[in-house]
Amino acid sequence: MAYIKARRGLSPRQTMLILVIWMCALGVSVGAWTSGSWLVAVLPVEFAIVGLMVGGLIVRLASAPLMRRALTERGQTYEQQLTLRLTPEAIVYDLADLTTIARWSCVTDLYLTRKYWVFLVQSSAMVLPRRFFATREHERNFIAQAMSLMPSAAQDRSPDAAKVLKT
Repeated sequence: MAYIKARRGLSPRQTMLILVIWMCALGVSVGAWTSGSWLVAVLPVEFAIVGLMVGGLIVRLASAPLMRRALTERGQTYEQQLTLRLTPEAIVYDLADLTTIARWSCVTDLYLTRKYWVFLVQSSAMVLPRRFFATREHERNFIAQAMSLMPSAAQDRSPDAAKVLKT
């Protein structure tokens, strides 16, 4: 989801970088001012950054099992059936018991992440795993169909899709 947030503003990575930079700038400055030594000020800030990185790693590793457990407690499965259909009027995104229909006029761009194609629809995302395509040719044909239905402004904001069509 970081890629989606980056398209709408600051991504979580950018936010984290800003926080670390300000933590360093203020931590070192205030530490040097209060202690009178830059060395004394730098050491606690370095340990704080290491702690932040270790904590972030722990959160990342723990979040998937916690999410699975929370879904199970609510009677939902972690993996759900997904179907994405392209019609001349809209994208139809069926995820288990939820159906989302987005007219092509509200698609703002289509971009590629490492494992997914993402249709950005206003400020929401319709995510399509690349593993759904049996071959690169099937993927290319799907992208060509999607691009032909998207508004020209959205096509212009979709260089990843255009690149796939050129190859």
